[in-house]
Amino acid sequence: MNVVIQTVLNIEGIRGYSNGEFTVKTSDFKKDPNFTVAIVAYEWIQQQMNETGHRETIIEKVTWNEVNDITEIVKQIRPVIKEDLPF
Repeated sequence: MNVVIQTVLNIEGIRGYSNGEFTVKTSDFKKDPNFTVAIVAYEWIQQQMNETGHRETIIEKVTWNEVNDITEIVKQIRPVIKEDLPF
């Protein structure tokens, strides 16, 4: 399934608007559409941050298909860090 994600990011005082079309897994989308799209949006924002050199970035707004606001869900997502330590 395809969705259009829109972001408004404030990167060191400069606001920028981006949008793009992304594919999400249909079965996950049927279970929880907002969270499923939020994960894709979070990954996209991380990619945008990599492109800007990880400058201070504030997520101002994230929506999908122009009407579904998932800003707070995206802000709460944290990466899962696997601990492969032998002890």
